[in-house]
Amino acid sequence: MRKYAKEPVVPVKLEHLTTPADADWLDLEKIIAETAPTGLNPGSAEPGADLRQWLSDDRWIMGARFNDRIIGAVLAERQGSVVTLSAAGVRKITQRRGVMHQLLHFIQRWAGEQNLTLQVNLDDCGLRAPLCNRGFSGDDAHLQFQPG
Repeated sequence: MRKYAKEPVVPVKLEHLTTPADADWLDLEKIIAETAPTGLNPGSAEPGADLRQWLSDDRWIMGARFNDRIIGAVLAERQGSVVTLSAAGVRKITQRRGVMHQLLHFIQRWAGEQNLTLQVNLDDCGLRAPLCNRGFSGDDAHLQFQPG
């Protein structure tokens, strides 16, 4: 049996992007292109276009930043004390290196500090197991995380 070296974890920090800089938009467009059609895309046929229109007072992008670049992102929408997470993606070059794991960790910590409930609508059934391992629970269509 052949053993493979484990890729090192890429350390990231959480950023709430409400008005992304031009360089951030370039990074986000790369994530959209590399994770299409099911990744970071709020439903646009033209990568990046709908994402700009999607942003509002209650909708923003939670980004994973590493060395001044956005390498992972999740769309967030707040209604009262509930933040719904949707459409996530990570740059291919940094996939399998803990980016989404760290991003979810920081988002959960932020939700706890703000006393917010996180909700995920499960269009991608492959997310169920990882989210349940992080403390999310719910039914077949939705998972929630309520800070302790």
